[in-house]
Amino acid sequence: MNKVALKIESSLKYWKRFKNREYNLEELDYRFNMNYSVCMLASNIKAKAIIAYTDTGDTARTVSSFGPECPIFAITENEKTYRQLGLCWNIIPKLFPSQGDIDKLVYTGIDTLKKEGFLQKGDTVIIAGGAKVAPNLSDEEASVNSVMGGIVRI
Repeated sequence: MNKVALKIESSLKYWKRFKNREYNLEELDYRFNMNYSVCMLASNIKAKAIIAYTDTGDTARTVSSFGPECPIFAITENEKTYRQLGLCWNIIPKLFPSQGDIDKLVYTGIDTLKKEGFLQKGDTVIIAGGAKVAPNLSDEEASVNSVMGGIVRI
């Protein structure tokens, strides 16, 4: 079974499958659209990986649902989320102690992935998820208030 699974996995063209799917993006919420954009960008620039900061696991699971060809590294401080994401397709969860802020956590995650050999100099990765764009606004003032992430060349 393992040989068959490995052979099939290596022959699938995940980015082609992603681009051939049709979504009615106007009818879907902003989180769906943001994560779709993350995958589209990863495909277009041939990213080595997607790094998803996540507390609940929603960002990593949504990105995974699009079936990207590159791995998704879920960076979290939440042990329950870490354990749950270990069961999801194409997600490699990484648990870290609290860093006090998201930027430090993402930096620590990237540094760890380099040390573990997942990322190397010259790799391009997409960062998905993050803090609120305007952290001082209440939920009533800004019903949509989220950072999309960015691009990092290692």
